Amino acid sequence: MRLKELLKDIPMKNRNRDEIPDIDILGIADNSNDVRPGYIFIAIRGYTTDGHDYILDALHKGATVIIGEEDLELEVPYIQVDNSRIVLSRIAQFFYGFPDRKKTMIGITGTNGKTTTSYLLKHILKAAGKRCTLIGSIETIVNGVSIPSKNTTPGSLDIYRLLHQSQDDFIIMEVSSHGIAQNRVEGLSFDYCLFTNLDHEHLDFHSSMEDYYQIKAQLFNQLKKDGVAVINCDNPWGERLKGEFGEKREAGHHPWSRETGKCPNPLF
Repeated sequence: MRLKELLKDIPMKNRNRDEIPDIDILGIADNSNDVRPGYIFIAIRGYTTDGHDYILDALHKGATVIIGEEDLELEVPYIQVDNSRIVLSRIAQFFYGFPDRKKTMIGITGTNGKTTTSYLLKHILKAAGKRCTLIGSIETIVNGVSIPSKNTTPGSLDIYRLLHQSQDDFIIMEVSSHGIAQNRVEGLSFDYCLFTNLDHEHLDFHSSMEDYYQIKAQLFNQLKKDGVAVINCDNPWGERLKGEFGEKREAGHHPWSRETGKCPNPLF
């Protein structure tokens, strides 16, 4: 794919559009160990390591374009951006041809019950003769092949690569609050978003329960135009989400039933 195509909707801090070289991009990497000649390397600031520290390694391995947040001068085209994580998601989505738009996407979020719900749904859909990819905390299953999981929600590059490889009709994905906050599901569009519950966990990562809730609720902004929200209202956070989602639907933002004020075909 041509570099100009990949960057056409990406805000850049240090270049004009006409300065982008018309070169072919063979792949994308956010880990310098994965770089091959002709790749873009996108430097991500992590919590324990900083991808900017590995730019020279990426260049040594043949990266032809570098994207990062720091102000740098390099021997290859360097694109400075505000948020490398978001840019990684957008470029990966474009590079792999918007694969989420070709699948029935189911995102499950909540403190507890994500894994159980994902396997229940996979069993039900399989019994109905549907092929399912499952992306979760225990394993990722794509085209019937199981791979042990490193994180509940993989990085955005891995997600788009998996969706591109998947020949299954349905994608069932556990979506953690870390995954949402770190833009791992940036750009994905869902047919169904499920909320199980919210409990006092992960407050080492989130500043408060309010912050934790707000991050979880962001997933429902990624429903497709005719998507469905499935919310467990047997807890105050679910009741709140139902009310706020209903208000947005009435404003024309979400597929909430105008006639009943309820989510169509609720499962909880």
